[in-house]
Amino acid sequence: MKKLLIALSTLAVSLSLSAAPVDVAALKVYARRALARCPDAIVTAQPLPQGGPLNFLVFDVRIKSTDENCDTRKFLMYSPSTQQIILGTVFELPADGKPLDQRISEQGSQLLKQPVTATVAPFPLPDGLKAVAITRQTSFGPFSYHGYVDASERFLMVGMRGNLRTPPSVSLRDAIGAQNAVRRGNRNAKLEILELSDFECPTCARAHKTIDPVIAKNLSKINFGRLDLPLFENHTWALAAALGGRAIQRVAPSKYWAYVDFMFSNQEEIGKQPFDKVLQNFCEDHDIPWAKVLPIYRSPGERQSMLEQVSRAFDNNINATPTFIINGQVTDFGPDGKYVLKAIKQAVGAK
Repeated sequence: MKKLLIALSTLAVSLSLSAAPVDVAALKVYARRALARCPDAIVTAQPLPQGGPLNFLVFDVRIKSTDENCDTRKFLMYSPSTQQIILGTVFELPADGKPLDQRISEQGSQLLKQPVTATVAPFPLPDGLKAVAITRQTSFGPFSYHGYVDASERFLMVGMRGNLRTPPSVSLRDAIGAQNAVRRGNRNAKLEILELSDFECPTCARAHKTIDPVIAKNLSKINFGRLDLPLFENHTWALAAALGGRAIQRVAPSKYWAYVDFMFSNQEEIGKQPFDKVLQNFCEDHDIPWAKVLPIYRSPGERQSMLEQVSRAFDNNINATPTFIINGQVTDFGPDGKYVLKAIKQAVGAK
């Protein structure tokens, strides 16, 4: 599932010719803020002097950190004329004369090792980009990755799309649908923490055990939000649990955080029985009307909406759980969560 978004292309990409001066220092600052904040990070941005996506300059951006898991390499595609930026991965499409959607479908099928269908938007975006949806079928319904084809129709770019004039924190929050997060704490707080997590993920459970008490003690200082990111092809009941949480939040919002606590505290037992029964028992034990929860939980529309929520995260380089976003910037969780815990404690002034 992750290969299209995180695999680095082997092709040599791109510097399009431009007479406009380029503020490389500003691009480096943008990249540092758009990518994860890592311990002792060193960020480099080097221009690549080969032909690539039309209307874009391409920079090889790398992060080196004392946490090797945080080491990152991405390509930053920058338009000098519009200041548009795409930060992610770029793939060269076959130049075989076939229609564009067919070329993308074949390339995507090869990369993902399963059939996909590409749909190209008919109307161009700035710099001649065209939006692309690359869709494959799953046991839960169609799942799409999204990207952009350049004006030459030779390169497919996948990643976070923003603008040098707009803080990447704003672009990221909008792109992942932060407005849909379930909130608690102080909506007016200057500190916002977003958590993207999977109810079946063991690391998420450990993070909940250590990080949630700090958040709970400082809710007056935090605008906290949670978004589901069920990695449904690795975890058998993660998507069902996310849909159950959505249904409970709609029917009995005051019980939602008790549900979150229950999920993370009982993963081993939950996995031993059908999830429908787990959810029904929780509702009955907490006086939540099961008859109202059930149609939301089983709604095909809600299931597709949840898949789209996962897709938005993947499109923006977020494909692991848990992910914590502090004031619009992903913060490295690390091997044990200590770095993000330290960052949260510092942000709230806790020892």
